[in-house]
Amino acid sequence: MAWHVHASGIEHVGAARALLRSAKTAKELRRAQAVLLPLDLGLSLEQTAQAIGRSVNATCAIRTRFAKIAEGLMEPPRAKTALRNHAFVNLEREARILDEVLADAQKGGIIMIPQLKPVIEEKVGKSTALSTIYRMLARHGWRKLAPDTYHPQGDKERREVWKKLPEAIAEAFTMFPTVRPQRVMYQDEARFGRISDTRYCWAEKPLHPEVKAMLIYQYTYAYAAVSPQDGRMDSLVLPEVSSKCMQIFLNEVAQRYPDENILMIKDGAGWHKSYHLQLPENLRLLFLPPYSPELNPQEHLWDELREKYFHNPGL
Repeated sequence: MAWHVHASGIEHVGAARALLRSAKTAKELRRAQAVLLPLDLGLSLEQTAQAIGRSVNATCAIRTRFAKIAEGLMEPPRAKTALRNHAFVNLEREARILDEVLADAQKGGIIMIPQLKPVIEEKVGKSTALSTIYRMLARHGWRKLAPDTYHPQGDKERREVWKKLPEAIAEAFTMFPTVRPQRVMYQDEARFGRISDTRYCWAEKPLHPEVKAMLIYQYTYAYAAVSPQDGRMDSLVLPEVSSKCMQIFLNEVAQRYPDENILMIKDGAGWHKSYHLQLPENLRLLFLPPYSPELNPQEHLWDELREKYFHNPGL
């Protein structure tokens, strides 16, 4: 026979709901749920423990601790930034130091932290490890990331004009002969393939294995168009990039959305602008500024595919 223990603590519901709305970590969310699930949804403590991924005893302890904090009998948990028992300087002094030494980075410059280490040590008055400086940066909202790139031949002014994209899209949709629901899609192609390579293998001395080997290149091309408004992506794998394959892709996308007007945004590759292309009745093209791949979100999907699913460096 299973026993179900039901919880009390209705006087803390308001505080738990406030924590649920402001929770920024899984731990804070779990604390709020431990109080609210039994009281709002009528779950037993066993069911609540299962829902938050903790044992019944741990769930009871979470609820008890929450009640004591709400009643002022216990101090609330402190953030990691508040647990600074061995700090060289306080957070305000840290912020001022970073403002002084990272002024160029705030203007878009490139900063090499190892080069700044002596400067920071001079201002702090003590020798510090690089890891300490990295943690200091993280505490104040800095992170290490790859900078955005742009083509050397790109036109900055035209990229700025492209920021008025809503106006260009609205004007482009006036080209359709029939009024239908509107869909904006970004389109691009990418080459995927393989290069044969002889890899190392284990062999007992003095044997030296032999295998048939020949340098082989094999490629295929992925055509894809993504719709930012709902995340839908349509793709085809075709043998080449050409106006013929482009026509196949345009026809396929138009057939998949027969009741919508599609505005497809793409770069100015030759097969995109070929006079051989015959646009379907519900599809029109809008071209990106030259040498501006960073304006096409489809490019990020190719990067994701290559990084996460095609690890072979020959790709």
